[in-house]
Amino acid sequence: MRITVLVENATPSSRLAARHGLALWIEAAGRRVLFDVGPDGSALANAAALGIDVGTADAAVLSHGHADHGGGLGAYLAATRAASTPLYVRPHAFDEHLSGTVAAHHDISLDAGLAASPRIVTTGARHRIAPGLTLFAIPSRAYPAPASNNRLFMRGAATGSLVLDDFAHEQSLLVQEDGRRVLISACSHAGILNIMTEAERIAAAPLDAVVAGFHLMAPSAGTSADAQTVAALARELARRPACYYTFHCTGLDAFAHLRDELGPRVRYLACGSSLTLP
Repeated sequence: MRITVLVENATPSSRLAARHGLALWIEAAGRRVLFDVGPDGSALANAAALGIDVGTADAAVLSHGHADHGGGLGAYLAATRAASTPLYVRPHAFDEHLSGTVAAHHDISLDAGLAASPRIVTTGARHRIAPGLTLFAIPSRAYPAPASNNRLFMRGAATGSLVLDDFAHEQSLLVQEDGRRVLISACSHAGILNIMTEAERIAAAPLDAVVAGFHLMAPSAGTSADAQTVAALARELARRPACYYTFHCTGLDAFAHLRDELGPRVRYLACGSSLTLP
């Protein structure tokens, strides 16, 4: 199983473009999966620089309906026009989404015009892409969601006014290969502990690895979760046997606190990083 970060906020390489966003190339369970497409066409350029042809993907996934994860969708669809690769999205991913406050906010929606693409497959609460690859949403939340969700809104269907986003449009990927269980989650808006719990329920066993953003920063406010909040999360993560690989919305400040608590069990994956799991 190999995971390559095509786009992320930071990169140690001068030949790759870092962007606030995420795109992953996943080779697992005998399939190639493009998981998110980043905010623009940079994922395609970075993939080419890394020797990866995104046109060979067996499946593409949008984790949720925010532009830093799906703004590059138009570029991806245009570049792979001849392909028939299915693109898996949750209902309402193409609805209006906004960031900031009710009084001062900006649009972070996907291009709604792309919702008509014949390649789009709308997923339910659980959807098997292929043996060993399961997309799933979160039916309930026992643990709190990230506090940064309080700056993320959608348009209420009944009134048209702004309401807090419920993230029903978010999905994660459970990979099961050779007896190992790996969770892939982009921003974990439903709360990483809730997502891990659901993945463990589906797998009927603990996770071996978690590759995920924890959404411990709020880019629109320029803030990061305080040290106490991060330490509390780290203690919960430490109680489970998984190793953790994080990026993007976790933020470097929060990652430093996670590293203090979890030591080598947590690693940051910057743009261009590759992770091979045995």
